[in-house]
Formats: sequence, structure tokens, C-alpha cells
Amino acid sequence: MKFTLLLIISLNAWAMSARDIMEKMENANSGIGGVKGQMTMVLVDAQGNKVERSLTTQTLEGKEEGDKSILEFKTPLDVKGVKLLTWTIKDAPNKQWLYMPRFKRVKKINSRNQSGSFMGSEFSYEDIAGRQIDKYTYKLIQEDENTWTIESTPKSKSGYSKLVSIFSKAKMNPTKTTYFDRRGNPLKVAIMKNFSIHKVGGKSFHLADTIEMTNTQTKKESILKWENREVGISLNKNEFKSTKLK
Repeated sequence: MKFTLLLIISLNAWAMSARDIMEKMENANSGIGGVKGQMTMVLVDAQGNKVERSLTTQTLEGKEEGDKSILEFKTPLDVKGVKLLTWTIKDAPNKQWLYMPRFKRVKKINSRNQSGSFMGSEFSYEDIAGRQIDKYTYKLIQEDENTWTIESTPKSKSGYSKLVSIFSKAKMNPTKTTYFDRRGNPLKVAIMKNFSIHKVGGKSFHLADTIEMTNTQTKKESILKWENREVGISLNKNEFKSTKLK
């Protein structure tokens, strides 16, 4: 009896915390370098009507200062040339700028407005920026042979009160995330699927080629699909500036 109790205590002492798991996944996904490719965004309304857009994406990994990315819409004509520049900041609010060719000006997205819809989709500006582990507290809800289920609570102002994600141990990435609104009600569900494996410097990265974001309150859906993704490439950091958007 005493041996069993001591064994349980010992095992618990060595078990990883939710924060440990998040750090492990961050390390597993670091070193990818530059990434670019084409994307398709499909907007689906509550009646099932669809609007399709095409865009390009570039992301420059930043180990110390955070990642930087540019999205540019190519079609249809009403959104062609719209660009979003995002700087993810590890210990401060993210910075984002939106270029609207119709007005020929660059608009900075205030951190208070980053919870808003990105170009009418179910993805918010906050979603596009991604998540930095130091901006959340974590709780391990469940663990099984293949997955971790972790609750993430923002430390500062956010469009969400919490997120609950299922992470694949094999892929070291989320396969499902449920977003809760500021009142604590389920708001959206993201499904990540069609993972592809990319190798950079002898390291393998599992990246979702499809993300389906469903708003459970409005029944609207937005789908992002990656195509022709290049990984581990060299990108010019000087191109990721707001002055370069015009």
C-alpha cells in the first residue's frame, strides 16, 4: 500500500505540466525558417452559399522577436491587392497593418480591434496572428495515448475568455480548438486536418493544410486551404514592414 502511494507520488512529480507540454510543442515547431505558399479562403454563410478567394502567404520565423507574416489577396477583384502584415510579439500586444488598395492607405489594426472579423471571415485578426505561449495560462484537462487536451486562458485582453485545444502527440500540433466568447459560451470550433510533413535541417514539421473554422452561434463557416507550400526558405526581413505594403 505504501509502495503504491509512493509510486503514484513519484509519477505525478515527473508528469509534465500543461506549460511544459506547450513549451515542448513550441520547441518541436521551431527552426522552420521561412514559409510561403498559395491559399484558398472559402466563406460559407448559414444557408450554405459560398464565396471563394485566393491569396498568397509569407511567414518569416523570428526566434527572439516573434514571427512576421504577410497575406495578400489575389482574387476576386473586390479584394485584390488587400494585404495584412502581422508582427507577433512574444511579450506585448501583436502589431498588424491592413493595406486597402481602393483607398491607397495603410491602416494599423488597434489591439482592441484584433478580435474583429478578418475580411468578413470567421477568422479574427487575433486568429491570424496565432498564439504565443507566454500570453496564456494553461491547464491540462485530459491526456490519453495519442493526445493532450489543454485549456488556455489569455492573460490580457482578448476576444476569447478561453480556448480548449486537442493536441496530437505525433504531430505536435492542435487538431481541434474550441473558442469561448467573453461570456464563457462556446463561440467557434476550428478543425485542423490534411497534415503534410515538411523536413528542414533534418527536422520534420507536421503542418495542417486545411483549417475549418465554424461559428457555432451564427452557423457560418470559413475554410483556409494551403497549396504549394514551400518551407525552410530564405525570406528578406526588410519586406515585412508596413512601408512596403503599398
